[in-house]
Amino acid sequence: MLQLLTGALLRIILISKVYNNMLKGDPLCIILDFEVVLKRYAILCGSARESFRQKKLADMHDFLVSEAGGTLPESNIVVFPNGVPELMLESVLNNTLHDECDSLLLYFCTETPLSDDEASIWLCGNEIRKSVVNYYVSLAKDFETDFQVMYDWDKELVSESELGYEAV
Repeated sequence: MLQLLTGALLRIILISKVYNNMLKGDPLCIILDFEVVLKRYAILCGSARESFRQKKLADMHDFLVSEAGGTLPESNIVVFPNGVPELMLESVLNNTLHDECDSLLLYFCTETPLSDDEASIWLCGNEIRKSVVNYYVSLAKDFETDFQVMYDWDKELVSESELGYEAV
């Protein structure tokens, strides 16, 4: 019997009935516990002005670190709340995929809805071409990485100080 538990704990339960008679009808259970460290990452890209974050971007972050979102460690989440240059995003995607990543979420939150026929995503004046995103989706298949891309939009802004972030 094989069970995959949330939190990347893999528990294998082997049940043997070899000693069934010796144990008065109880099967012998051998339980082996070991952790499989799944490398899961998230890259969150927003389009809020300086010192602010979009509410949906902040909510997505909070969800990912929660138990319901898989308890993703903070160190595995990269957040660009005020846009990101395409070359920097490519660098982060490259490094993440080459780090034997098992799962990657790329989340874009723009100020306005994005139509399917648009060739680019605009985040605070930074253009991210969809062809570049599609290239990394294809590359992830070569690495056998589960790669999810989400497009969202939100005009509601929350100040970073309200969220508990300190200015650097």
